[in-house]
Amino acid sequence: MNIPYLISGLLIFLLLSSSCDSGTAPSLYDPDRSSLSDPTIDTVVPEGSALAGVDVITITGSNFSTQPTENLVYFGTDRGNVLESSATQLQVFAPNSPQPELQLRMSVVGAENFSNSVAYGLDAPFIEFGDVKDFEDIYGITTDDAGNLYASLVAFNLGVGIIQINPEGERSDYITSSFPWTDIEFGSNNTLFAVRSVRALFSAPKDGTNLAVFAVIPNSATRLNSIAIDSNDRVWTSGTDADLYRIDPDKSIHTFDFEPDVRDIVLFGNYLYVAGVQEDRGMIWRFPIDASSNLGSAEDVYGFGSTGITPYALAFSEDGYLYVGVDDTDPVLLINPDGDGEILYPDVITQPVRQFTWGLEDQLFAATNSSDSLSSGVIRIKTRRIGNR
Repeated sequence: MNIPYLISGLLIFLLLSSSCDSGTAPSLYDPDRSSLSDPTIDTVVPEGSALAGVDVITITGSNFSTQPTENLVYFGTDRGNVLESSATQLQVFAPNSPQPELQLRMSVVGAENFSNSVAYGLDAPFIEFGDVKDFEDIYGITTDDAGNLYASLVAFNLGVGIIQINPEGERSDYITSSFPWTDIEFGSNNTLFAVRSVRALFSAPKDGTNLAVFAVIPNSATRLNSIAIDSNDRVWTSGTDADLYRIDPDKSIHTFDFEPDVRDIVLFGNYLYVAGVQEDRGMIWRFPIDASSNLGSAEDVYGFGSTGITPYALAFSEDGYLYVGVDDTDPVLLINPDGDGEILYPDVITQPVRQFTWGLEDQLFAATNSSDSLSSGVIRIKTRRIGNR
């Protein structure tokens, strides 16, 4: 054995081993770092609840971050979108996750603990109503003073009749009929008036007797699809290939020239409002009604231009806001008294709207068309404006 070589190798090994020892590795924990103060929630506005996917909520308190993305606001398990922030106030867009009872709390990046929790609710902007089946379709709708909804029902593409749906959503038969009624409305004496895309107006007493012909428009090309009834029980009506008509209680018919195809009409103040299509463009007009209940000249209210959007339904709130149902992915337009329009609840209501009628207080019912993923039916929209039938 070569002893000198063995000793030399051992010395080299010991030298290399000692050179690899760099001491204790540095820790990722910084013992000198202090966490931020925990956030505190003092008040939330609106108080108690807000509309899910619609409302911007104001949260006031302390120890918030001035950077919106560093404030994490939870409604139960869902996070809201923080739009603006200061050290004491947040503006948060409510998530589209309706829940009647949840805990609202928040954390701030860099703070060790969550804030205190606040009991809160996210109300549904609309609900499906009346247990309409996949094979059923809804045409005309109206309500009575007790809040019952009446709807013309079609099943498997065949007319069934008119059903009644009470405020709790329970259905019952009202009038048996093989026709789909495109519009129905009660007069002041509880007579139900209806049209069904022919040139006749039909009526029935509120005891559920079958609908019978009330008056016939002389023009055989007329197809009535919409009605509105004034306080003197005069029925205003129109449709496709039609003018505008007023039918008095004595069944006399008064004709007012109008060329566009009409989709819906509604009365508000001393005006008749008309939604329709002219030269492939959707439009809303209004006609002043004089002391003799005759119509003046048409006035433009709102135009959809070349967008291809068609207005199908009209409804007024008591304070003069006009709801317009259209065939679009955001199907409800709100037009204020100054004539400016905006989408009601963007990205929340998505089915095209065919008909409107007011329920109790701020409830607006809408009959919807089917979409790629949803069947047609009835929805009840919470508007926060008092209705006007």
